[in-house]
Amino acid sequence: MAVTLLAAGPSQAAPLAVAGPPDLPPPVTQRVATPAPGHHLMLDTCNTPSAQAIAAWQRYSPYKAIAAYIPARSDFDMWACRSSASRKNLTASWVDQVLAGGWNLMPIQVGLQAPCSDFSKRMSANATTARAQGVDAASDAAANVRALRIPATSPVVADIEAYASNPNCTKAVQSYVAGWTARLHQLGLRSAVYGSKGSTIKDVVAAPVSASSPRPDVIWVANYNGQANTSFDASVMPADAWAGRRVSQYNPNVTRSYGGQALTIDEDAVQDSVWDRTAPRLVAKAPPRATKHAKVRIGWRSADASGVSTYRVRIRHNGGHWKSGNALRRTRTTTRVFSLAPGERWCVQARATDRVGNTSAWSAPRCTTRFKDDRTLRAGRGWTRVHSSYLGTGTKAVRKGVTLRGQRVSGRYVGVILHGRGTLDVLIGGRVVGQVHGNGVRWVTLPASRSGRIAFRTAQRGKVVVDGYAVTQ
Repeated sequence: MAVTLLAAGPSQAAPLAVAGPPDLPPPVTQRVATPAPGHHLMLDTCNTPSAQAIAAWQRYSPYKAIAAYIPARSDFDMWACRSSASRKNLTASWVDQVLAGGWNLMPIQVGLQAPCSDFSKRMSANATTARAQGVDAASDAAANVRALRIPATSPVVADIEAYASNPNCTKAVQSYVAGWTARLHQLGLRSAVYGSKGSTIKDVVAAPVSASSPRPDVIWVANYNGQANTSFDASVMPADAWAGRRVSQYNPNVTRSYGGQALTIDEDAVQDSVWDRTAPRLVAKAPPRATKHAKVRIGWRSADASGVSTYRVRIRHNGGHWKSGNALRRTRTTTRVFSLAPGERWCVQARATDRVGNTSAWSAPRCTTRFKDDRTLRAGRGWTRVHSSYLGTGTKAVRKGVTLRGQRVSGRYVGVILHGRGTLDVLIGGRVVGQVHGNGVRWVTLPASRSGRIAFRTAQRGKVVVDGYAVTQ
């Protein structure tokens, strides 16, 4: 970034300008690039613009977001270029104006730098200590983000400028970022990291990942290629890494003017999905409509750009009411095993909340029924009970036009466990709704749910064995 950080050594009070690589390149282009599909433009600038400048730029410029440099605790604040006017500009009211004008806002903390850098305030070269420093920095950033009323949908950025890395330095930076990210997640916020593709980004991409050391939610690369997209070289980042969660600083240190308000800025391309306003989506595999087994596992796992925080789950047994016990009202579990007697049915609904507070609607019911035993069907003339695989018995016929009669049912799907060469008509309420034949579980799908007594009637001569059946919605 076109930033000013405090230098190391005897002249610690003297500013040292850096941006990604130590030597800031000249502006790549003086024209505002058109963002790639699925992207929009963001600006970041050393000083917080005035309310008047924001109003003019929101009205006349092509930018849709701004990155704002938030304060940090004095023992690790490295941001030295805020003027007194800039410090006065960055208020909760200013944030409110930015958001009300339709822009997104990305807060940045310029805190401790890599231990192998030349900056005056550096993280420890000890990985354990560096992680603790990342946790402290995140706590401080979160307090400032909330004081400024910056929404939780905005990722909070750790700005770690370029450094000449070595193995110990790499581990320290990785640990610092892990602590930063884990703590922000604990506080219900999203994490981002900005840096040079040759050092910070390289080390973050290569960092080991675990439950206690999560990846940042958003990655921001100092790319300087003049192209308003986030297509990075494979040597920088794999094509599928941080998909939908990328930012590219593509054009540094350029002066633009809109509505009579001139600003010197860095230009960034942001993927639209970086700002998470979307509720989690259900990705768990659907359970079987019906099963022969005495147990079934029903899942409700969801996916979200910010990560799922909790689920609320409710269950229904047979045709009863939906219930949600204390353990299911706020849970992180994503599956439950249910025991099923023949004919028994369990349903689950879930809604997920992500780390920034987006909550999904209740999912469609996810239900499983265990097949009923053939012995629940009344066998008329022409049917006999025989040994079979499901629950030990089946009901056999060889004649055409003989009927098995069952209880009243309601549903759209009829499944039959079937053996033999014969064909069965499936009837509900005395009306044929379909036919089944063959071996195994065979299904009839109705155009709409239907109610009535179920029956199965042989449609031709030939051996057929009914082993069980299920009717589901």
